[in-house]
Amino acid sequence: MGRKKTIYVFKIIISFLAISFIVDKAAYFLMNRVSDEVYSGQGIGKLNQYLKTKNNYDFIVFGSSRANHHVNPNKISKNSYNMGVDGTMIAYSHSLIKVLPKKKQTILLHIDPSNAFSKDYVGEDIKALKSKYNRNSIITKNIDQLSQNNVFQKFYWCLGYNKIVIPIFKNFFYPKYDYRKYDGYDPIHVSKSQEKIFKKILNEPKTDDCLENYEINKLYNSLIDDLILFSKNNNKELIVFNSPVYYDYCEQDNIEFRKIMKEKQVRYYDFSKLFQDNNSIEFWRDRTHLSSIGAEVFSDTLALKIL
Repeated sequence: MGRKKTIYVFKIIISFLAISFIVDKAAYFLMNRVSDEVYSGQGIGKLNQYLKTKNNYDFIVFGSSRANHHVNPNKISKNSYNMGVDGTMIAYSHSLIKVLPKKKQTILLHIDPSNAFSKDYVGEDIKALKSKYNRNSIITKNIDQLSQNNVFQKFYWCLGYNKIVIPIFKNFFYPKYDYRKYDGYDPIHVSKSQEKIFKKILNEPKTDDCLENYEINKLYNSLIDDLILFSKNNNKELIVFNSPVYYDYCEQDNIEFRKIMKEKQVRYYDFSKLFQDNNSIEFWRDRTHLSSIGAEVFSDTLALKIL
């Protein structure tokens, strides 16, 4: 290729990159304008509501679906919010806790002991916050530290909206609920057919799921320590809990995790056996998720412990 052709190709590439960069930024600011008006749906609405109102609460619940569907925060405080999100673990919760203001608040964090001892966990759930990557310095820092960033997102900001554009526009035009009346709690209402399916599952053989040794995942350990320090420095009370299960494949992880929480001097409640003596089928959606009926009973018990 001659020198003139090389320069020509180079100019085309530069022009293409410049145009794509401009288009990306224009689309990004448009998406921001739209998404900032969305306050329903777990994709971004719940997150937006939390970031907008987080300073107002005195009690906030964090964790996975076993926090989202199990804890009615109004049983503990009328000035509360449940920021549990399905499929998330400690990295997601950690980042959202770290954006809280320096004021007195109680933090209730769900941690599943089996996840805390997983060797494979690297904080991939924090990617659910990628839409805020270029908008919140704490979230940016945490995503980068966990190496869960897309290097191109530093230049092409619209990548943060990848896979959530349709839910955003859907909730923009057709909100699922009035967020002003929403406290983040999403109880699971179980149908009779779902109850029958669960009964059949209960007849299947149970397996032993114990590990050979129990060493807490290094990332879990470091994030818990960071939250303890953050809580002390920002007037927070950190409470960790494990919600009920219908039956536990292995109880040893619960025992070992309880020891770790005691060593760290963290207020911890293990409710995994809460319904052991009264295990009504109507309390459950599946082995690890409570129905709306079970969640209300659990929330009453939790309130008695915390208050």
